[in-house]
Amino acid sequence: MSQCSQKTQLQQLGEHLLKSLQPVIKTNNIDAWQESGTLIINGEDRGENGYQVAKWKHTGVIVIENFPHRRIAAYSLLAMVAAFLIDHDNERDIYQLNDPEIDIDEISSDNATVIIDVELIDNIELIPDVNGPVFFNNARYKVNSAPINIAENVDVTVQQQN
Repeated sequence: MSQCSQKTQLQQLGEHLLKSLQPVIKTNNIDAWQESGTLIINGEDRGENGYQVAKWKHTGVIVIENFPHRRIAAYSLLAMVAAFLIDHDNERDIYQLNDPEIDIDEISSDNATVIIDVELIDNIELIPDVNGPVFFNNARYKVNSAPINIAENVDVTVQQQN
């Protein structure tokens, strides 16, 4: 997704954890990747020539090395993950995503390796771009969030029936 300006939920969760755990945890102590994905095709027209062509349901894996389990309570880390998902993932119930699985392996009396497996779902949306890499509906598109127009005013006409 190098041509995509939107961040995946895995990127957002990784950044959230890094920001929450700094300065104790450094950037090079966290690694993340996606695995076991399913592409859910939908082709939803979002208006303004934007489309949601699919959803990407996958397992995000986050590994935190040298986690100082004596300085940061493990329950604090668990709360950070839960809080992020509550605030940012409103489709968990709709797509029946499993709750995160977290392993904490003590490496020494001061450090542990934490492995977080979390099911996530991301929208794959297209917007028109003459140089875009995706050919769809006889036009070129790039992957980016499709704009959604929200009505600010609504006119309602009421007719009385006799």
